[in-house]
Amino acid sequence: MVPDRENIRFNTLRNALYHTARRRRFERWSRIFSFLVVILGAAAIGDLLSGLGIDQKWIGAVVALVGALQLVFDFAGQARMHQALQRDYYHLLADIEAKTDPTEVHCAEWYSKMIRITADEPPFLRAVDAKAYNDAASATEVPPGERLHIPFLHRIFANVFSFEAFEFDQFCMAVQKAEERI
Repeated sequence: MVPDRENIRFNTLRNALYHTARRRRFERWSRIFSFLVVILGAAAIGDLLSGLGIDQKWIGAVVALVGALQLVFDFAGQARMHQALQRDYYHLLADIEAKTDPTEVHCAEWYSKMIRITADEPPFLRAVDAKAYNDAASATEVPPGERLHIPFLHRIFANVFSFEAFEFDQFCMAVQKAEERI
């Protein structure tokens, strides 16, 4: 059974917002690490820091570490990949919005395109996806009680751990569970 237009539209928007968040994170990391490599590698900074009692070998070690991290994790490449996926989802969303009276055939085509785009995605981070779900819910007419509760530690480590087995509760469920504990 093919999902309806609103379901496909919501999930396409959620995926686009997810990749926007991931792209921004990787772009930020790329800029920070590039800045650190250039600044820490500059001879003047090395002289300045050695004047503060920091040995040159530690400055060289930090430059090597930061450069290696940037090379291995390829933050700029990751940002470009998420940018391409974000663009594909927004193009699909534009196609969905262009049809004012969609048929079941249109919905099947959109759903098929969404699945094809999803096939190119790297493994996703569930807490970032939950945040994207909440952002998509805020942008559409989803009632506030249906938004997902993201625990504090999951928000902190959202871009580090996948939290694969964790089930995010809706706010109304999270409030009920909290009240039961009291």
